[in-house]
Amino acid sequence: MLFRSAHSKRGVDARYAISALGIAHQVASLTTICTPHRGCLFAEGALDHLPHHELDSFTLQRDRLLSQLEDQYPDFYSTVAELTPEACAALNQRLPDAPGVYYQSVGAKMSSEAGAAFPLNMSYRIIQPIDGDNDGLVATSSMPWGAQYTEITPLGAQGISHGDMIDLNRRNIPGFDVCEFYVELVQALREKGL
Repeated sequence: MLFRSAHSKRGVDARYAISALGIAHQVASLTTICTPHRGCLFAEGALDHLPHHELDSFTLQRDRLLSQLEDQYPDFYSTVAELTPEACAALNQRLPDAPGVYYQSVGAKMSSEAGAAFPLNMSYRIIQPIDGDNDGLVATSSMPWGAQYTEITPLGAQGISHGDMIDLNRRNIPGFDVCEFYVELVQALREKGL
């Protein structure tokens, strides 16, 4: 049996693999990190309100970047379309949690747009009035899943961004040691016998 952890949309992908692709017998637990289980109003807004030429241009740029990162089939538009609240609600109906797999989730939030560099600072500013507290990409209201939800809210003015949860920015954050956080996460699962 394996312990699995998945960040961002990969948490939804992992739930899909466990429930729809039949790998539940190989998985003891799934911990999702800043995953948009209930969708993103930001994604819905981008699809509904951006002019088509701007959305097409942005999609082309993101697909090129993903190709450079060795994504063989980049499709930013489809990925965003899968993250609307309606699409996620439908998926959640189709993907019941697998019996015998322990599900838990972890979330984080920024304290202000100064808590991350571009583009998360910009998206934080857009998401905050629409969907409330967020990590620069996902609203905290969308992150909880499973038996336990833990929200990382360290002291300090910056908070924790979507990228900080996987040490993407390699910065020291007072009150939060990302490596120690994952060590403690695994230890807690071990203590549960998972």
